[in-house]
Amino acid sequence: MFYVFIFLVVWVAGIGVLPIPEEIIVLSAGVGIEEGVGELFLTFVVVFISLITSDYFLFWVGKKFGMKILKIKIISMVISQGKIDKVQKFFHGHNKKLIFFGRFVSGLRSISFFSAGMSKVKPATFLWIDTLASLIYIPILLFLGYRFSYDIARITDGVTKTYHAIEVVIIVSIIVWFFFALSKKILNNGNTQSTTIDKCKKECENNKRKI
Repeated sequence: MFYVFIFLVVWVAGIGVLPIPEEIIVLSAGVGIEEGVGELFLTFVVVFISLITSDYFLFWVGKKFGMKILKIKIISMVISQGKIDKVQKFFHGHNKKLIFFGRFVSGLRSISFFSAGMSKVKPATFLWIDTLASLIYIPILLFLGYRFSYDIARITDGVTKTYHAIEVVIIVSIIVWFFFALSKKILNNGNTQSTTIDKCKKECENNKRKI
């Protein structure tokens, strides 16, 4: 159950659907190793496969659909065109570096892999660079989770089972994200209404002047 849970949550967090970074999940997997919930090698393999497949999924979506996929609202909430433009401008002509460093930066990750898919990067090239980065990234986080498991367990307020701790984090994060998205939508609607009212006033004034 532990391995299935870790695989699914890491995969979903990896593509940016969950409002929490995948680092938290991988660290929690390290805690699970220390607590005896999971075995070191098997946990590493599960996390590795989950990360590589989620990364390649983002790459494939970028290669297959490109900017057209951003018309879907739920996708545009994770990957915006503005962010893609900034990333491509910063890493212009350095797609391999974009893939490698994207693995280590939470806010850059999904955009990096999606952008790499839209570029001329070959799937094989993407996979070997991402694999190299993941072989560095995963052991570091698992070790940190294992080494500081006591502190992490204390932070989670005595939750003993790793996947229970992850569930708490996910539920709280989703609630926070929901209210943030709701408030943002309300503010945007208010700004739109204000803009519409201002336009109507200007049109009325112009019509009066013409009369």
